[in-house]
Amino acid sequence: MVTFEAKAIMNIPANRLIAFGGINSNGDPEEGWETVYLIKSKKGWIPDLVTSVDLDKDEIVKVSIANNPVWNVEAAQDLPAGTLVQCDDEGRVKSYSTKDGNHIGYTLHSVKSGEVVSFVRKYGVFPVDDGGGD
Repeated sequence: MVTFEAKAIMNIPANRLIAFGGINSNGDPEEGWETVYLIKSKKGWIPDLVTSVDLDKDEIVKVSIANNPVWNVEAAQDLPAGTLVQCDDEGRVKSYSTKDGNHIGYTLHSVKSGEVVSFVRKYGVFPVDDGGGD
C-alpha cells in the first residue's frame, strides 16, 4: 500500500470517483509543483481513486492506494447486476455508452439511483462499429 498527502480542490462527496488534477488545477502553478490535487472524475475518464469519506474544498487529506479490484461508488441511475459502467461528470457510475468514452468495470449487484454499488474495475473502450465490415 502507498500513502501520500493530497489537496481536494473542490468538495467531493463520499463514494465518488476521483482524478488527479494537474500542476495548475488550482490556479497556482507554484503550489501545484509540490502538491497532488484531487478532483471529481468526469464522464468517460478512467478514475485514479475512489473516496469513502466526504472531502472538503482545500482540505489536505491522507490518500492510501491499496490496489483493491472492487470499488464502492454512488450510482447515477438504476443499475442491474452485471452492468458495464463508466464515470459520469459528478464522479458517480452510470451504464456504459460507447459515445461517452471508457468503461471502468461492471456491477456486482443491482442498485437504485443514489445508492452505493460495488463494481469490479475493468477498464477499456469498445470500438464504434462504422458499418465498414472490416
